[in-house]
Amino acid sequence: MSYLTKIITILPYKHSFYNYVHSRTAVDLVYKVHGNENYNNAPVIVIHGLLGMKKNWESVSKKINENTSKTVITVDVRNHGESPHTSSHTYHELASDISQLISKLSLKTSHIIGHSMGGRTGMVLALTEPSKIESLIVVDISPVSTAGILNDFFPKLIKAMRSTNFEGADHVSKARSIARDHLASTGVVKPESSGFILMNIGPVKGGSYGWICNLDTLIKHFTDIATFPSNLNGKQYSGKTLFIGGDKSNYIPPEDLNGIKKYFPKAELEYVKGVGHNVHAEDPSTFLKIVTKFLT
Repeated sequence: MSYLTKIITILPYKHSFYNYVHSRTAVDLVYKVHGNENYNNAPVIVIHGLLGMKKNWESVSKKINENTSKTVITVDVRNHGESPHTSSHTYHELASDISQLISKLSLKTSHIIGHSMGGRTGMVLALTEPSKIESLIVVDISPVSTAGILNDFFPKLIKAMRSTNFEGADHVSKARSIARDHLASTGVVKPESSGFILMNIGPVKGGSYGWICNLDTLIKHFTDIATFPSNLNGKQYSGKTLFIGGDKSNYIPPEDLNGIKKYFPKAELEYVKGVGHNVHAEDPSTFLKIVTKFLT
């Protein structure tokens, strides 16, 4: 079993559906393959959430590969992780990036697992190019409503991140220590809860250390991130679809199910007890059981 990191070049590509919106150009995405590179069987593509990265899904992706014998491909979406920074960040563009990855790997079809922002990216791709999607798993996000915490917490968090002064950070551990203390001082994030955010720190231009995610673009396009595209009303994806929520999270209210089924008529909704928004991280065992059953 090999775990390979590859950088692929994605050439400009226009999707026919987008002609009436805008022409969009896909960007180079960095991805990692868990399992073999025999794509005859539809692989699983995992799309992380806002301020996440493929590294967050490392252990869960390996387990999905082991449990299902399906190749799992984790990606860094644009403006995150090792993938390129751009001046724009909309769901149609994020979906276009994933679509072109599917095309470049010559995949006939694929299973999509998307968390939060990644879940909405997967939904947009399924609604616009359903032939590329074998099945869809959406983790703790809805196309119908937006949780208040998303609108309240993330802008404050990004503002606090942007104000971090990394002066004197001569290695990554020092930079993370500085950021941890700064975020705690703002009251936005407790030190014990800042681990996933601090993973966004690494080498930056000039030989120093700082945030490797594109905070300027993310805050500029936060309304796009917090809102499901309205121009998809009336579109449907008729394939197998599973929504997984945390029962302590308010990102997928039960009353959203009827609205979800207008987009995804075969959608099922399942809650994991005792967990919040990061279902896969807070209870990976239960999450893996649900995902394995759905995929096999």
